[in-house]
Amino acid sequence: MKKAKQVFFLLFLALFFTGATCSKVSPAKPNTAEQNKVDDKKKDAENTLDKMDRNKDLNNIQVSSLAQGVNYTLNQVTNPTPPVKTAISLNDRIIAIVGAPNLDESKRIKSIVDLLNSSIEEEKKKGATLLEDKDKEISKLQKEKDKLTLEYDEQMWELAEQAREAAEKADAKQQTIDAMGGMFGLNAVIWGLKKFFFSTLTILIVFLIIFIILRLLSTINPIAGAAFSIFNMLGSLVISMFKGLTPKAFELCNLVSSSDKDEYKEPLFKIVDVIQEFKIKTEENPDKVYTVLDILNKLDRDMDKPEKDFIDKILKELKWLK
Repeated sequence: MKKAKQVFFLLFLALFFTGATCSKVSPAKPNTAEQNKVDDKKKDAENTLDKMDRNKDLNNIQVSSLAQGVNYTLNQVTNPTPPVKTAISLNDRIIAIVGAPNLDESKRIKSIVDLLNSSIEEEKKKGATLLEDKDKEISKLQKEKDKLTLEYDEQMWELAEQAREAAEKADAKQQTIDAMGGMFGLNAVIWGLKKFFFSTLTILIVFLIIFIILRLLSTINPIAGAAFSIFNMLGSLVISMFKGLTPKAFELCNLVSSSDKDEYKEPLFKIVDVIQEFKIKTEENPDKVYTVLDILNKLDRDMDKPEKDFIDKILKELKWLK
C-alpha cells in the first residue's frame, strides 16, 4: 500500500512538471491584417517598378531610333570625313547598348530624315512637324519617368513604415504572450477574465443607455416605441428562460402568467357582476327578497363549462368537493 502511494505521488509530480513545461505559449504569429497591408504595399511598389521598366524600354527605343536616324543621315554623305566616320562608329555602339529599334520605328525615323534632308521646302516643314511630334513623345516619356520615380520612392517609404509598425505590433504581442505565460499559464487566465469582465461591462453600459433612451422616448414617439418592442421581446425571452429553469421562482416573487391571471379573472368578474346586479335590483325593489340560490342559479346560467370547472377546482382545494 505504501509503495502504491509512492508510485501515485511520483506520477502526480511527473504530470505536474510535464504540464508546467508544456504550458508555454506559442510565439506570436504575424497579424494577418497588418501583413496584408505590407503585402499590398509590396505589390504596389512592384507594379510601379514594372511600369518604370516599361518606360525605360520605351526610352531606349527612342534613343535607338534617333541614333539610327543619325547613322542614316551620315551614311548619305558621299565622301565622309574622319569625324563623320567616328560619329557613325559611336552611333553603332549606342544602338548596340540600347538595342535596335523595331521595324516600324526604323521606317519612321528614316522617313523623317528623308523629309528633313529634302530640298523641297514643304517636305522639310512636314519633317520638322514629325520631329516635333517625336519630341512630344520623348517629353511625355521623361515626365512619366519622373512621376514613376517619385511614386516608387513614396511607396518604398510607406512600405518601410508599414513594415516597422507591423514589427512593433508583433513585438508588443510577443511581450504580452510572454507575460501571460508566467505562473504556469495562470497569468493568461487572469488576463482573459479581466478582459471578459471589462468587455461585458462596456456592453452592459451601452445596452443600458440605449434601453433608458428608448424607454423614455417610447412614451412620446411611436418609432421609438416600435424600437423598444425589441427590448420587450428580449425581456420576455429572458423571463421565459428563467421560468423554465426555476419554475418556483415566479411563485416566490408573487408573479403569475397571463393565462393563470385570465383563468381567475373571468369567473371573478362574472361573480362580481351578478352580485352587483342583484344589489341594484334589491335597491330598486326593496320588497323583493333574493336568496343565495337565486344568485347561484344566475351564475350557473352565465358561466360556461370551463369557468364552472374552475369553480369546482377551487371548491376541491377548499375541501368542499371531493
